[in-house]
Amino acid sequence: MHRFIVPTHSYAPVVTAESARPRAACENQDPDLFFPDGSTGPALLQIEQAKKICRTCPLMFECLRDALERGEEHGVWGGLSEDDRNSLRRSAAVTAARAA
Repeated sequence: MHRFIVPTHSYAPVVTAESARPRAACENQDPDLFFPDGSTGPALLQIEQAKKICRTCPLMFECLRDALERGEEHGVWGGLSEDDRNSLRRSAAVTAARAA
């Protein structure tokens, strides 16, 4: 069976002839990269490296949606850090409060 890589400028999904399903970009990465210790100093570089991988992932939006639904508090999910997701939740709460 042949393996095909289908690159685009936005995503670099990996699709196999067997499954034709995109695989997560983080699949073969060290999981520790996505769970930095803190959010300052050296952890900032680690967060940016994880986000860079996320930006190449064809499943980025699904990953973020699932992380938000599960209430993930730690790590980089769907291209957003803990602080990013907290800001997103606060913005959503403010928007909901204004609409009520």
